[in-house]
Amino acid sequence: MSSDSRPRNFIRAMGAGYLAIGVNITYTAASVPLALHYLGKEQFGLWALAQQISGYLLLLDLGVSSAVCRFIADHKKEVNSGEYGSLLLTGAVVFAAQGLLIAVLGAAFSFVAPTLFAVPSSLAKDFTNILIAITSLAGISIFSRSFATPLWPFQRMDFSYLMSALSMLSGLISLSIGFHFGFGVYSLAFSGVPAALLVPVFTFSFCKSQGFYPKTRAGWLPPKAADFRRVFAFGKDAALMSLGSQMVNASQIMIISRFVGLDAAATFSVGTKLYSLGQQLVARIVGTAAPALTELFVGGESSSFYARFLDVVSISAFIATLIGSFLICGNSAVVSIWTSEVVIWNPWADLLLAVLLVATAVTRCLNELFVFRGNLKSVRYIYLIEGFFVIVISIPATLRFGLVGLLGTALFVHLVVSLRFSLRAAKKAFVQTKAITFLFIPSSLVFVFLFIFSRFWATYSFGTWITILSSLIFVCVGGLFSWHSLLSRSLRTETFERIHSFIISWGSIFFKASR
Repeated sequence: MSSDSRPRNFIRAMGAGYLAIGVNITYTAASVPLALHYLGKEQFGLWALAQQISGYLLLLDLGVSSAVCRFIADHKKEVNSGEYGSLLLTGAVVFAAQGLLIAVLGAAFSFVAPTLFAVPSSLAKDFTNILIAITSLAGISIFSRSFATPLWPFQRMDFSYLMSALSMLSGLISLSIGFHFGFGVYSLAFSGVPAALLVPVFTFSFCKSQGFYPKTRAGWLPPKAADFRRVFAFGKDAALMSLGSQMVNASQIMIISRFVGLDAAATFSVGTKLYSLGQQLVARIVGTAAPALTELFVGGESSSFYARFLDVVSISAFIATLIGSFLICGNSAVVSIWTSEVVIWNPWADLLLAVLLVATAVTRCLNELFVFRGNLKSVRYIYLIEGFFVIVISIPATLRFGLVGLLGTALFVHLVVSLRFSLRAAKKAFVQTKAITFLFIPSSLVFVFLFIFSRFWATYSFGTWITILSSLIFVCVGGLFSWHSLLSRSLRTETFERIHSFIISWGSIFFKASR
């Protein structure tokens, strides 16, 4: 692939990715008050807990998705070669087995889950049925990944993101229909059915039309034992990282549910929604750049690879700082409006979330570096160690300090464990980690200033809507400082040139169409 096409693919995929996140925001903004209206906080907390449990079962993917995509990238120039088709079939066989295993284990676990998580007896049966439903859908989702594996190496993540947007739109419509016809809490499981049926069909049709599947019988060689070993060797390390990440993120609501209650779990779920969306926005940057960076590494363009990687880290830190700034200034007000003041959120939690967002953004980039290189051994245990310490320390911290104690523990452990060891591993891979470390200085200055100023501003009763509007102004001020301090001059210049070229090209198209 030419060097000129990589930026175009990146921009196209980023546009589609942010469109998907925009749809996700719409889905979340509409579904949360809708669910709270029909279900109440306790049943909503039940659904949030069920989602976290299904997230653990998805770890049975064992890293196969990332492994198959990564190794296909080595052979994408030879689609009709036997090796390419063999890898596709290898993934398909494993995905089918994993999907069935997730559905079976989910059904079995659903009968002991109510007792394990101290779910009230009045909700126990519903909890069991919902777990069976969503784990069955998760199994179908795992199986359907076999159709989409070529999208990553061929840098067509834009289509994948569009399918994600379709899933959420169909989910919102189905959710509304379910509530309207009185399905109650089961509406949340029903909302995933259309996507599970439609997305695989559309994905298969698109990949086939683009020539991403072998066109000859000779191109579909049977799976080889060597491919299974190679996929599982890489996938094992990816699975360890996924397990650790899941321990960090999914354990939070479980801990709150068990030791504080479902009401607090619902509060935490709603209060961290913007943070979760921010994580998606930031993660989309390195995720979208991953195929192009992998191609640079596979092609032996080392200097371009490391230069572009540092650019991706800088952009990720910049976007994370912008979103973190809004979390500090306006998240509490958004939660208040969003839930009609049913949920009250602590501003100190927003400060912790903002810092954690930047830290996790940088750590994700550093760990993705080893995905591009095709070897995860240096970082495979990082999230697992973090997850262990988060669970051990956060239980007493949550009992003593509540949700703020939980988030404070998560931030402390992440900085001490994951970020520290990720920087050390990246340094051994010849990355300029000193430049990456310096990125935290501007972000910290922005967060401290905005937190102090927002607390002062909150002493005046301007109302929640005025608070949100003023927050946007504060974010713009912090963003201007971050733009000049986090991004290099060459990167800022290139960004302006890309934006200018984009406006000119689309302006020309619009002008011709209007004539």
